[in-house]
Amino acid sequence: MRTFAAAPQRAETTAGFTLIEMMVVLAIIAVLAAIAAPGIVQRYRSDSLDTLSNEIVSRMRMSRMRAIATARPQQIVIDIGGRTIRFADRPLLGLPADVRMTVTTGHETVQGDRQAALTFLPDGSSSGIEIDLRRGGQASHIAVNWLTGLASGTMKP
Repeated sequence: MRTFAAAPQRAETTAGFTLIEMMVVLAIIAVLAAIAAPGIVQRYRSDSLDTLSNEIVSRMRMSRMRAIATARPQQIVIDIGGRTIRFADRPLLGLPADVRMTVTTGHETVQGDRQAALTFLPDGSSSGIEIDLRRGGQASHIAVNWLTGLASGTMKP
């Protein structure tokens, strides 16, 4: 005679999350996002003036290197009225509406009423310029040395 052992019965369970658990997690994420959003936006805005300043300095350095490499002068036109900076070899750079720009340069480099030109010469020198950018409580200073043509940017406190 044979005896058969009864197979253990498995409980019918499914792995996963219930709808209520998912809703609670989504509610927590929404609350955290609402708390963090203003700080993220403020951080982005504060970085963007520094980013803009770095972009301008980088493009100026590229223009200087291009003048040296091609043995031809490179000109950058700063249009204060139009709030743009035009680089010969790069696309037009527009300033955001909330950024205020002040340009200090020699009289001979002023074109028209509201434009100034910065010229990099093949020997590496330049006509020199200083640009101050302001947004709210932040300020950035960009300077191009007339003798060496070197561009530098610093954030002011």
